[in-house]
Amino acid sequence: MATLNYWLDTRSARADGTYALRLSVNTRQGNFLVTTGVYLRKDCWNKGLRCVVKDPRRLFLNDYLREMLIRLDNTLLDEQRRSLHALSFTQIKQIANEVFHGKSNDERTVAVMFQKIQLDVSRSPRTREMYKTTWHKIEAYIGEEAAQRLLFEDITPGWLSHFDTWMATDCPQANARAIHMRNLRSVFNQAINDEITTNYPFRKFQIKKEATRKRALTVEQLRWLHQCPLEDWQKKYIDTFFLMFYLMGINAIDLLTAKPSQVVDGRLEYQRAKTGTLYSVKLEPEALEIIERYKGKKYLLNFCDRYKNYKDFMAKMNNCLDSLIPGCTSYYARHSVATIASELDIPLDTIARMLGHTDPSRRITLIYVDFDQTKVDDANRKVINYTLYNLKEK
Repeated sequence: MATLNYWLDTRSARADGTYALRLSVNTRQGNFLVTTGVYLRKDCWNKGLRCVVKDPRRLFLNDYLREMLIRLDNTLLDEQRRSLHALSFTQIKQIANEVFHGKSNDERTVAVMFQKIQLDVSRSPRTREMYKTTWHKIEAYIGEEAAQRLLFEDITPGWLSHFDTWMATDCPQANARAIHMRNLRSVFNQAINDEITTNYPFRKFQIKKEATRKRALTVEQLRWLHQCPLEDWQKKYIDTFFLMFYLMGINAIDLLTAKPSQVVDGRLEYQRAKTGTLYSVKLEPEALEIIERYKGKKYLLNFCDRYKNYKDFMAKMNNCLDSLIPGCTSYYARHSVATIASELDIPLDTIARMLGHTDPSRRITLIYVDFDQTKVDDANRKVINYTLYNLKEK
């Protein structure tokens, strides 16, 4: 009926130096090519064996290409059985293109579920952005066209293992890759809840992780940073770092997008972008002094009025910190609060509240228990007193 072979079309290279892998379909009525959505470098395609080599995705791609050939061959046979006459050239071409480019099971693809999560306004913008990044990783791994057809049943423990190995080439940190794996696992859980699939490859695949490197400054380093002579351009960055410290390690996005209206009765009220949790932090005199110094109009701090993207400010701030204490970033403020609080024997429950952490096993209990906010305020005051003034209360 038709002879099917893969062929790397080296007539025209893409900007990244790859070429389209096409399916060559030869029939008695004529020949045609079908785009597979797979793009490879010349040295990654073995013409004789008709398989992918060298490419980090080769195991997945070879399985995928074999599966697509089988799917097309079976579809052609099924259509032939239902037809009273031999399939025409036009029918064969239409079937081939539908198999490679048609939608798979309508709204039941992995792509559709990722899109639903990205459009879910009940999730924070940062969370939705992270799911979008994970989806782009999947598209880069298997190709945009193949990703659009990806079904939950196509993803096996082996698929996940190969995907993780492929990500490691430009994302060597296990914890960074784990974020994408947890996002994909969450999509699976949602698909199971929606009765889209019963497949769950994460039962046999363990997400890799590594111990998080401690990123805290010592009290001595903080005191030095607080007192060291600074150039004019450095002043606002170091002040911002200490403001984050005085606000119990507030995340950069929450501070730099805060509005003046969020200061209520001497407290900064905000919803954490990462988790959506509501916070109320007492503004100690040291924090109020910095806020007053950089008082903004649209935003709490005036330099935020000038930056279209808070990340631009953070990049410059981190460069400044690194020039004074190598390796230091804004996130050290958060870790330093926790470390110093622990040194002062502040109870772990209170430290967790300072950072906005909640033990999942105790969430139900906390619904019925009104945690005393003054404990958190007192703990923060102790951390500031010890760090700046060497006052250690018993």
